[in-house]
Amino acid sequence: MPADAYFEGARPEQPRRETAREALERSPGYTPERDRNPWGDVPEELRLDWCRALLDFPTFFPGPFAMSIAARVIRDDRASDVVAQWSWQADDLHRVGFTAADWYLLRLCVDRRLEKLLARDDGRFVIDTTRLEYRSIALIAEHWTDWLPLRRAGLTPLRALDLVVDGNRASWPGGFLMDRNGDRFMTS
Repeated sequence: MPADAYFEGARPEQPRRETAREALERSPGYTPERDRNPWGDVPEELRLDWCRALLDFPTFFPGPFAMSIAARVIRDDRASDVVAQWSWQADDLHRVGFTAADWYLLRLCVDRRLEKLLARDDGRFVIDTTRLEYRSIALIAEHWTDWLPLRRAGLTPLRALDLVVDGNRASWPGGFLMDRNGDRFMTS
């Protein structure tokens, strides 16, 4: 009996999984220029801040060896180019007004709702870049542009996230929010 016939049907063929690079290349901010200039418009003096934030929440897990190199470089107070997809995420979010601290805070909030966000069938907000069984995601920058003004108007990070993701205003009587000056504004 030929070996192919013997093993036929023994293990169902797994569907091809999209790579992190392919997923990130689908994001609205991607251009082929990224391969030559992965940091885009992120100023050099801000890159280390982004690297430190991305080290805790990598948008792509390159594997333990590359991760250890990136961590060592970042601990030595140098920006890392080890993982190009990290700088892509920084450039996307910097372009829409985020700082590394803004992104870090949003990422902490996203983790609380991650399973629900990943279960959405509309492909919004996050890209699953899980690799080597290490859960990692990238954020689609254009889908989070409303989060920053809500935060800066005084909403807590989680309430701003709920409002952006599903318009949940249940915890705000009358659907109004207050800014720091005490002025009311509609949330819808």
